[in-house]
Amino acid sequence: MTSLKFSQSRIEILIRKFFPNSEIESYKQFSTGLVSPTFKVLIKNPSKTLVVKLGKLKNKNKFHQNNKILNYLNENQLPAPKVFFDGISDKKFITVMDYSSGEVASKIYQKANLQLRKKILIDVGRKLKSIHNLKIPSFWIHQHHEVKNKEEWKKWTKLRIDKYLAFLKNKMSNYYDFLEEELKGFWKILEKEKIDFVPLHWDYHLHNINVNTKGEVTGIFDFDNAMKGHSLADLGQSAYWLRFEMNDYENFDSFLKGYKDKFTRKELKLIRGYYLLHLLAVTRSLWFKQKRLGWIIDKHKEILDEFRQ
Repeated sequence: MTSLKFSQSRIEILIRKFFPNSEIESYKQFSTGLVSPTFKVLIKNPSKTLVVKLGKLKNKNKFHQNNKILNYLNENQLPAPKVFFDGISDKKFITVMDYSSGEVASKIYQKANLQLRKKILIDVGRKLKSIHNLKIPSFWIHQHHEVKNKEEWKKWTKLRIDKYLAFLKNKMSNYYDFLEEELKGFWKILEKEKIDFVPLHWDYHLHNINVNTKGEVTGIFDFDNAMKGHSLADLGQSAYWLRFEMNDYENFDSFLKGYKDKFTRKELKLIRGYYLLHLLAVTRSLWFKQKRLGWIIDKHKEILDEFRQ
């Protein structure tokens, strides 16, 4: 990413469109967890902290959509940064937005005691429910597999089930019988279920969220994969990430508690099914495209063995 360099003079010109008398005092690149170079920028006149993100032009549509979603959440009083500038400058796509306080939730979670972990998960679940309660705007569209309504969602989900079972039969046959039974049971419920069709984050986990020391969510990010679909699919993905990244699926109940008071047995089975579908989607993708990440597949096998117990 040698071309994605921070040009202080050019960035300052962009910032002055919104803060006319401002000057950049300092800037520092965030060190980990971000694909695009992202910088914490301190300005004066007014005294304020901003975030500047630099992206390649080939990804401009994805960045633009993400920024529109951030502003939509911000306008609806959800903890997402306000985007001030979003566009092409200096042969790159530049985003200038507010800085969200707190730390990445995954960092705080790893060091937290049980009480704080539960507080984090309750508020993370609560904020996801708030996202799902929003009216779906016209720009909440997936870049690759857009789903327009409940019927299309079910049809797409059935295609995924068939695709992943075919993969299992050829590549991981020792898990086929177990997962065929699981996914057939999942589909039997989903096929007839009345589903909530909502705006999905579709990558909702603790790496994409900031929280403060009290466990309250202060920022939600990375809507690059956002799409429309069944609300419980987001919960299934979140369950997967909590187990895979944090090794702490036991506390997923706190996430569910934050999302809503009670879940039916059918809903819990659907969440389990979406969890498995996401695990299989990642496994299949890595199997064919990134063999160097075989350790992830090995960890997935451990998780599947836990399911079979």
